Amino acid sequence: MRRWWPFAVGALAATGLLLGVYLWAPRKTGASAAAAGPGPSDSAPPDASARPMASYTTRFQPGQPRVRNIELAARMLDGQVVRPGATFSFNRIVGPRTRGRGYVPAPAIMGSRLVKDVGGGICQVSTTLFNAVFRAGLDIRKARAHTMWMPEYPEGREAAVAYPSLDFTWKNDTDAPVRIQVGYTGDSLTVSLWGHRRYEVRSRTSKRYGFSPYEKGVGRGHKCVPMAGRKGFSIDVWRTLLAAGHKVHREKFHTEYRAQPAVTCL
Repeated sequence: MRRWWPFAVGALAATGLLLGVYLWAPRKTGASAAAAGPGPSDSAPPDASARPMASYTTRFQPGQPRVRNIELAARMLDGQVVRPGATFSFNRIVGPRTRGRGYVPAPAIMGSRLVKDVGGGICQVSTTLFNAVFRAGLDIRKARAHTMWMPEYPEGREAAVAYPSLDFTWKNDTDAPVRIQVGYTGDSLTVSLWGHRRYEVRSRTSKRYGFSPYEKGVGRGHKCVPMAGRKGFSIDVWRTLLAAGHKVHREKFHTEYRAQPAVTCL
């Protein structure tokens, strides 16, 4: 049984936890490069018998600075091929989120608040990928939820990332390559996985519990992001993997979300 515990990044962290809530509309295709794993990297295509394994879509509001960051990360992700037995690392594929690589300041989670930080927004990409991997029944190796919940993501099913310390990794434990496909519409991001499905997946999510109240605060400076305030809560998600109708594995993901203060920027 794996547990996710919320991860707080201090004020001195280079990037914080990057929170993605928006995406630019046009579809782009990134150069193909192999995911991290045993042996040399390569960009070989999956075999011709590959079939849809799973897909997941998140929504966004277009036209915000953070969409540039999501576009850059999505381009790197689209077309990636993960070989059998290889472990995919989001940070290894996407790389540093810096101004020199085209990333711009946008809202990101630092502790219990949102602040403007370079690269903010790409967690929409990692979270959408996480849910496709979750549905495909692939082996989730490392994933942590954000410290605060945002309605763009399903409760307890998300993957926060911050380069280089906080990564999202998963293993291709099937007998065939898995190809990642990223698609866009005017208001959504979809990640699809192609390969050979090994397991049937069933999942269940608990009701929210363990609520904590939020407080009010004031922020100053250009990095301040206004916040409406939201109660904190805990939630549990179970994923059951089945083969030929028989349970193979069951895992529980436990998440504790912090309360989000109501922040007024001066």
